Amino acid sequence: MTVDAVVAASALLDAQAFTASASRARDRLIRALPALRDARVEIRIPDRARVVLSERIPILRWSAGGVEWFVDADGVLFASIDPRGAPDLRVTDERSSRQAGDRLDPALVDAATKLARLGPGDLRPDAISPRVALSSGANGLVLRVGAGTVWEIRFGGAERIDDKITLVKRYLRDNPQRKLDYVDVRTPDSIVVSPA
Repeated sequence: MTVDAVVAASALLDAQAFTASASRARDRLIRALPALRDARVEIRIPDRARVVLSERIPILRWSAGGVEWFVDADGVLFASIDPRGAPDLRVTDERSSRQAGDRLDPALVDAATKLARLGPGDLRPDAISPRVALSSGANGLVLRVGAGTVWEIRFGGAERIDDKITLVKRYLRDNPQRKLDYVDVRTPDSIVVSPA
C-alpha cells in the first residue's frame, strides 16, 4: 500500500483532533484496504495521528475474471503495489470474477497452494508445466499438466488433499508411460482413470 492511500482511507488528514475517532479511522482503513490485516490508530493532541499497519502476507496469486489478486492464508484477496510481492504460485479460478476483499475458504486456499507447489519432478516426466485451476464444474481443484497434449488430475474439494496428493503420486509413479486424459482422485478411496 502507498502512504497516500492509507492517509486518504483514514480520513484523518483534515480532521479536528478533538472530534476525530481512532476507532472510526481504523474501521475505515480495514474496510477500504483489504491488504491490511490490522491497523492501530492513535490521535495525538493537538494535531497529530499515528497509524501502525499490519499487512497481509500473500502466499499465492489468484486469477479470476482476467484479474490477478494476491491471497493470504485466511483466504482474503487483495492487490499490492509490488507485483513481485507474492510467490510465483498461481491458481486460475474459472468459477467467477472476484474483487479485492473477497474471502475464499482458507482450506481451499491451502489445498490450492499445495497443488501449486507440485513440480514435474513430483509427478512423472510428462507432467510438465503444471497449472492449478478451480473449475466451475464438479471437478473442483484441477492440476493441468503437459505441453501439446494436456491431461489433468482432478482433486475435487480441499478435504483429504494430502491423501489425494499421495495417491496420485503413487499412481503416476507406478504408471509412468500410461496415456492419460485424466486421473480423478476426488474420492480417494476409488481412483478413476481415463482412458481406462
